[in-house]
Amino acid sequence: MRFVSISIRNLGRRPLRSSLTALGIAVAIASLIALVGLSRGVERAWVQSYVDRGTHLMAVRKGTVDVLTGSADERVAERLRRVDGVAAVAGELADLVDLENGESGLVIGWAPDAYLWGTMTLVDGRLPAPGEQNCAVAGEAAALALGKKPGDTLRLGTRTFTIVGVSRQSSVLMNKSIIAPLPTVQDLLDRQGKVTTFSLRITHPDDPQELAAVRARLAEAFPDLLFHDTKEVADNNHVLGLFRALAWATSAVALAMALVVVLNTLLMSVVERTHEIGVLSAVGWQPGRVLAMIVLEGVALAAVGSVVGTAAGIAGLHWLASLPHLRGFIQPEVTGRVLIEIASATLLLGFLGGLYPAWRATRLNTVDALRHE
Repeated sequence: MRFVSISIRNLGRRPLRSSLTALGIAVAIASLIALVGLSRGVERAWVQSYVDRGTHLMAVRKGTVDVLTGSADERVAERLRRVDGVAAVAGELADLVDLENGESGLVIGWAPDAYLWGTMTLVDGRLPAPGEQNCAVAGEAAALALGKKPGDTLRLGTRTFTIVGVSRQSSVLMNKSIIAPLPTVQDLLDRQGKVTTFSLRITHPDDPQELAAVRARLAEAFPDLLFHDTKEVADNNHVLGLFRALAWATSAVALAMALVVVLNTLLMSVVERTHEIGVLSAVGWQPGRVLAMIVLEGVALAAVGSVVGTAAGIAGLHWLASLPHLRGFIQPEVTGRVLIEIASATLLLGFLGGLYPAWRATRLNTVDALRHE
């Protein structure tokens, strides 16, 4: 206990410098959690939107970089339905649009007979009637943000829609969406006869072998399409992949800077305590014990920074997700595994940051160190 208290006391000698070092680590950790949480939050929202709809497989045209940029003939849905093991198929056209309040929202078009309409949970109003055009169901978050209720009108682009219903889904992405009959959305986006994706339900989705067999039959029959399990949707989205890479790259730079801060702080501490280290060596402290003392100081700084940074990062992530232009596109997620990985990386950072200063301390000549003022 005495050994640990010496390390803590040493950090307390320069409280401002120690606090700033811990703060530097905290900023790096908070940035890491916020950026990684944002990328995972977008992925989670995207995947959850398909889970809400009871979709087992999603099909996009080969070469599609992002789901929203996909383009396929809506008539392909009829051929997909004829594949053995496919229970239902629904074409979907989706794109981002500007809403009346200046925020962005997702407008989605479903065929009037698509099974997807049956997956919606209405909290007010009704679904579009067969053949009804220029009408829409607003997600609860979108309706709240726009101040709309059934019977109100909504201007999207050059068209005016009548809100006939309000739905509530567990996916924040669907809650911020405007869903309308497919022909209406095709006219709005000037993409007549086109869809961005096909949502497929499989007859026996709980049988992995049957699911794999249906997927193989689909791939053979439709070589121009890619079929993804709903859990793979985010992994196969190149835009989300780029977002993930940028998040980790930015975080790596922040962590490298934090490592330099720890290294600089402990080097200065060693220089200032040269005489004290000489005294410790003179009274019998072995080099390994001196090294452990300095390294422990680095780990302690990292631990404090990790705790503060984790709290700030989680709070910052939820704040970012609540911003008007991001609200509805991010489902904040920071798992226990991610927190453990980040905490481990932070402690390693403190350990590495203390190694060189500790090594320098063990190389001091005892006599010279005692003469140092």
